[in-house]
Amino acid sequence: MAYMIRRRPFGRDPYWNRMMEQFFGEESEPLPSGFPLDVIENDQEFLVRASMAGFDPSKLEITYDNNTLTIKGEVNEENTDEGEGKYHIRERRFGSFVRSITMPELIEPEKIAADSDNGILSVHLPKKPETQPRKISVQTKIAAPTQGKKVIDN
Repeated sequence: MAYMIRRRPFGRDPYWNRMMEQFFGEESEPLPSGFPLDVIENDQEFLVRASMAGFDPSKLEITYDNNTLTIKGEVNEENTDEGEGKYHIRERRFGSFVRSITMPELIEPEKIAADSDNGILSVHLPKKPETQPRKISVQTKIAAPTQGKKVIDN
């Protein structure tokens, strides 16, 4: 028996999905698109972390153009032998994937760096120095001592 998971054309909006399911009399499950990622901001940089299990880090293509970070990758399909059996559930995806994120105009493109550790890709997007917060110290003035001065009474 084969199972087919259909894509929901209206994403995760429950109102539209419920309406379409009622109209067409179908039930479907959403397929994940691309790969999950987080974007974190601190004073010095933006950090993009992406779950990239199954991706070969050396084959990832990361570009930054016109304030848009793009991450492309590909996961090859695993071939199963006939003797291994047939699929009843197949949720792991394969093929080409791409994610693009528009970033604010605060990034210093020449200093962008990326690293991968245990299936997590980290892309560091440093902020331009002029956009980083600057700590301003407060100078205190010390009043001159009045010691040694004579007060003259008339």
